[in-house]
Amino acid sequence: MIAIGTHFYTAGPDGTGRQQRAQQAIRALADVRPINVQFADEPLAVDGFEMLPVLTADSRTVTGGGGRRKPIVSEMFDALAVEARAHGCRYFVYLNGDIEVSAAALDRVRAGDLDGCAFCRVDLDPRTRAETGVERYGIDMFAIDAGWWTRERRRFRPYIAGEACWDNVYAAIVCAHGRGDIVDEDPAIYHEQHDRAWGGGLFAHYNGYLAALDAEYFSQWTRFVARRETGAARAAVIAEVFGRPSRSPLARAWHAGRSVRARWRYAAHARDARRAAAAGQ
Repeated sequence: MIAIGTHFYTAGPDGTGRQQRAQQAIRALADVRPINVQFADEPLAVDGFEMLPVLTADSRTVTGGGGRRKPIVSEMFDALAVEARAHGCRYFVYLNGDIEVSAAALDRVRAGDLDGCAFCRVDLDPRTRAETGVERYGIDMFAIDAGWWTRERRRFRPYIAGEACWDNVYAAIVCAHGRGDIVDEDPAIYHEQHDRAWGGGLFAHYNGYLAALDAEYFSQWTRFVARRETGAARAAVIAEVFGRPSRSPLARAWHAGRSVRARWRYAAHARDARRAAAAGQ
């Protein structure tokens, strides 16, 4: 049994349709425990999914800004890990709310005996549903050993879901500190293409700030993609790229300076964004 979950939310017609197709795909799977992780004070029920209304942080509380309420990734992973362990599931799976997962993807998880797997997606044409290729530059599903997550939890920062960078960093951490895989060949999870709804504003700056603090991991991710784009074998690239980040005195000093600059820049941007919001009220 695998605990599999995400955060469903109220969306427009297109977004609702994509979520419904994702829900249908999960309900069709065998030996899974479908979970809908929700805010404690604003739950949204979905048929066929156990509702877990436990989230207390969100994009507004961590940034102090406005905008659509989005969950925090590490808090969702925490909730799924607790649920998995409570029901005897070795793995929990987190996927974006519009991802259609197949049994073949979960079979790979069950057969791998790994600490974690990060899955790229296969994009689908929104009109014909024809496959248009694997999107290698992002991760849309994670399968994590719940016990490993509990042991390594301290390494994962509170990124905002639905914004950039967090998936790349989390995949790098899994491979750097565990027995991990990044599945970018026949991943067997599917995503209907649509206009991108992230990339600007305070939430994006917040995730960018955290990614600067995690720059060593993000750099590992970019090296992984660059090597894979040359056609190098996946297992060899993972072994080559995802060593533990350098901790030489020079590397520590360089990273400390970079982190201070990132904190200062984000604080300045957040302050300006809040002032602009207050002036517009």
